Amino acid sequence: MRGRITALVLVAAMAAGCGGGSSSDGSQAVSSGPPSGTLRLFAYSDGFAKGLIKPFTDANPQVKLETTPFDSVSAATAKLRAGYDTDVVNSCVEEGTINQVKLGLLQPIDTSRIKDWDKIYPTFKKLPGVIVDGKVYMIPIDSGVTGLMYNSDVVTTTPTSWADLFDPSHKDQATIEDNPEVAMQVGALAMGITDPVNLTEDQINQVKDYLIEHRDNFRTYWSSDADIQNLMAQGEVSIAEGYPGNVNDLNKDGEDNIKFSLAKEGQIVWTCGYGISSSATNIDAAYALLNYYTSAKAQLYEASRWNYTMTNEDVAKIAPAKLVEEARLDAPAHFGNIIPASPPPNFDLWIKAWNEVKAAG
Repeated sequence: MRGRITALVLVAAMAAGCGGGSSSDGSQAVSSGPPSGTLRLFAYSDGFAKGLIKPFTDANPQVKLETTPFDSVSAATAKLRAGYDTDVVNSCVEEGTINQVKLGLLQPIDTSRIKDWDKIYPTFKKLPGVIVDGKVYMIPIDSGVTGLMYNSDVVTTTPTSWADLFDPSHKDQATIEDNPEVAMQVGALAMGITDPVNLTEDQINQVKDYLIEHRDNFRTYWSSDADIQNLMAQGEVSIAEGYPGNVNDLNKDGEDNIKFSLAKEGQIVWTCGYGISSSATNIDAAYALLNYYTSAKAQLYEASRWNYTMTNEDVAKIAPAKLVEEARLDAPAHFGNIIPASPPPNFDLWIKAWNEVKAAG
């Protein structure tokens, strides 16, 4: 997964029995009573997993929640553009939230109606699609970070830079994901390029040459969770680009020497959350659901169930210390530069460059 949502405008006659709606000038009417009526949720399936959503439905018995799953934000966007009506939409910044905003599929969110808005780590609010032209369109909820995995028995000094992957001392002991999006961004950051998402053609060639120049450092390129975990567990590599979940799995298997560290140049992060569709008819219930997802209670469940890094700073305060460590719940407090894990506009050039890197080996 990752964790997600979206919603759209209304016909006044439909809004009467649905617990609130939008007025003709775009402002939102607020009902005095508890939310009621049908609430339509369009999301990745984990967004309405029974354990996550039950406290919301129990607390809102007058709301009839109807859920529809999707497999990708791009597929959800296509369905919304084709006229699919919903109230709340799961979306991810790296998969197309800003595109949904540009297409008019999301409506601005009144953050004064989001109880824990001020508790969301500021770094998440800066991501593309969360705030556009001064208006909030998506409430970021869950995320995952890319960083440095290392065998502390071999790499005795904690790596803190993407450049550490390319240090000659790790010759034939490093690995990186066989993914042009990740590999090119890591290479760019290691070189000192501060905007690794929007590489020019010249920069793409420079990164390609850098990766080829340091090809001897990499024993192989990993392609799955099982792949990277086996490489680390068997001692074939001692340092890698990877994810906290990989380290957690290895630690649970007794590989306590495998550690995780953030890179100072920036953190490649996926982030998902929820917005209100421009076709939404049950605004009050939509805000009730957004408030639930934003709450520390709901986010603690997500962290416990899926080891996601959460956006509400209070989650790290109430979670068990073991979970804080496993899910990196305190990581957002140390983020220096979040880099959305999103394919760039000229991704075809990235793919070509990465294939040339692999061929050079």
